[in-house]
Amino acid sequence: MRVRRGFFLLRCVLLISLFLFPLGGVGKGVAFAADNKEASKSEKINAEQINTDTQTIKDKALYKTPCHTLIARVSVDNKDGFLVIPVAINGHDARMIIDTGAEGSLLSPAASVLFDTSHETERWTLMHGTGGVGRLVPDVHVTSLRIGFAQFGPLSIPVAALPSTSTPRVAGLIGGDLLSRYDIELDVSQHMMALWQNNLAACQKEKGAQTGPVGWRYIYRAVPLTITAHHRAFVTVSLDGHSLRALLDTGARARVLAERVALRLGVSAKNLAAEKGGVTQGVDAHKEAYYWHKFHLFQIGQEQDLYPTLTVTPLQDTADMLLGVEWFARHRVWISYQTKMLYIMPIER
Repeated sequence: MRVRRGFFLLRCVLLISLFLFPLGGVGKGVAFAADNKEASKSEKINAEQINTDTQTIKDKALYKTPCHTLIARVSVDNKDGFLVIPVAINGHDARMIIDTGAEGSLLSPAASVLFDTSHETERWTLMHGTGGVGRLVPDVHVTSLRIGFAQFGPLSIPVAALPSTSTPRVAGLIGGDLLSRYDIELDVSQHMMALWQNNLAACQKEKGAQTGPVGWRYIYRAVPLTITAHHRAFVTVSLDGHSLRALLDTGARARVLAERVALRLGVSAKNLAAEKGGVTQGVDAHKEAYYWHKFHLFQIGQEQDLYPTLTVTPLQDTADMLLGVEWFARHRVWISYQTKMLYIMPIER
């Protein structure tokens, strides 16, 4: 990955036209129960303080434990496989897609005009999508971007049109450059996303303090993450007994397997051709055919998914596969960029 003078590299992984399909069952596995001692040391959450609008509250820190401080909690809408949250851009209310798979955030051309941004004359971004095709796009200066009570800015954000085939009307997407500043708690089934400040230094001084998710009372699993210098979170998974490198990617609508990996796992090109699903397009406007294929066993940590049907398409990416919204929608997820851990709690169905 090379960054040139005046250019800032952004890899936006945003797949569209990937339809949901039958899901495999979740098998039993070894797990541990959430024995969260820090919850007993914490203040009771004031429901009136945890609003998803922009009303003023008395305390910016909504909920505090020895290890975490809740900075923001906002509503999440699953719009046909895109996770959309309310934000404020330069004081204007807007909605943006959460994209954990993208290195950086992105504004649409319309949003850059409507929300009082100014052009960065000496900053351009070389943007790559899943097709691997790069193009230069201009940057704009954003004085303030706010998610709940989490304040970002000033920022330089590239401007480019999102694929229009099925993307909801939004101002852009929020990528890893901003999301990685916090621990991310995401519960799609409950339409909730929370940003937690990880107080790791203070936590290490507190005897018996738990570094895991706050307030999780049921069985959950902890899986190590690899966090790249460009704010992308990878987790090791297993597919039909083969170890793969998967990207946590809320910008993808489904679990997507690279075609090269499918062929390596023994899926023939002939079989894929018979299972064609349609055409996908990323932010680089590059189009690729995608296929559906049923595998035997998908596993992350000790959680097993029998006979999953995955989307297969060429991926010009270092990831073997993408864990998209279809997977997130079936779990309560906590991504800790600082401790490099992923916590997963399956949603009862």
